[in-house]
Amino acid sequence: MSNIYETTIIIKPDLANDQLKNLNNSIDQFFSENNVSIGYREDWGIKNLKTSINKYSKGSFKFMRFISASNFPKKLDGFLKFNTDCLRFLTTKSLNDLEESTPQVSKDN
Repeated sequence: MSNIYETTIIIKPDLANDQLKNLNNSIDQFFSENNVSIGYREDWGIKNLKTSINKYSKGSFKFMRFISASNFPKKLDGFLKFNTDCLRFLTTKSLNDLEESTPQVSKDN
């Protein structure tokens, strides 16, 4: 059975453009290998963190929403856990439509 899920990823804010491109490509490749397509993405930019994570006081926030089988989010968690450029991530089941924008998009950093 397929459900809509959303993932928010906090990435190291000091990544170079080519490192960020490589990270995005590896995430896209992981999704395509598992036959899951990303339905919606947002880049929330670099934001201050309430508490530091691995000595970083800021993080680059990425958001994505996708439809997948119920076993894929666990695979995604395993993939992101071992990626050294990801500081934190959270995957949840979504109650929103696949392509619905988030309130964060209209906020200023």
